[in-house]
Amino acid sequence: MSRIELGSNFGGSSSSSSSVAGTADKAYPALDFELLKIRWYHPHLERKDAVYILRGANRCGTYLMRNCSSGGPDDLTVSVKFPNDVKHFTVLWEGDGYFFGKHKFNNMKKLLEHFENKPIIKAEDPTGPDGEISVTLLYPYPRVTDSDDKAIYGTVSQHAEYGARPVDIHSRGKTMDPEFEIRQKSGYLTKRGEIVKNWKNRWFVIEKNYMRYYKTEKSIEPQGIVDLSRASSCSKDTSFNNGFKVVLPNRTYLIQASTIEDLNSWIEMINWKIEYYNPSAKS
Repeated sequence: MSRIELGSNFGGSSSSSSSVAGTADKAYPALDFELLKIRWYHPHLERKDAVYILRGANRCGTYLMRNCSSGGPDDLTVSVKFPNDVKHFTVLWEGDGYFFGKHKFNNMKKLLEHFENKPIIKAEDPTGPDGEISVTLLYPYPRVTDSDDKAIYGTVSQHAEYGARPVDIHSRGKTMDPEFEIRQKSGYLTKRGEIVKNWKNRWFVIEKNYMRYYKTEKSIEPQGIVDLSRASSCSKDTSFNNGFKVVLPNRTYLIQASTIEDLNSWIEMINWKIEYYNPSAKS
């Protein structure tokens, strides 16, 4: 495990005088519930899978939180993409707070506030100046929906373990390029046509920066491809029920989900893709 120091941007006080907002954050029996509220916490992710995922991320400073594989049952690990490697840092639970680097945080809320401040993190590295290297934690890596976690991570684990090139489950056996990304989503949505303004049910698949839509789940060739790296925003459209729109320079896609939960899930995913692949876009 890497030694960690926190740069000045990590900010904030480690004083124990801060009030604790209730006991849920401090009592470990409620810890799992609290952690699942964190979109970049990956409860079923092993170390080798975290390395595999973050090595495929495009940007240094991409990070995620997972259960600690070598510490105590209450400890956590933050895995971070550095320029030449993926490094892992322990978040220790000592019964009355979390210890991350040299700082103590009285509860999970305080810890998350520091991550929201985009901290600078330093680690030992013989290739860096003075034997150290630093990176700013800029891009939290969200997990897929809880019901899909185990299945998707299990697939990736097998690929990582045996060194096989990953296979795209939606390309009917075709091999993906080496820059595989686990952050995927698929499902049926209703889309309005560009020329003929009718609504049709389509099978949508998001992989990397592309959102493809097919006539059915079993179709091989997509009927359209949306490059999310060119999109500027994705937001709700209240002109129709459970509707949202994806705005590109040459077209605005109008799409309808079946439920409000599904709507929010798709918007969250698409906006994460836009922010990741087109950081200049303003949501």
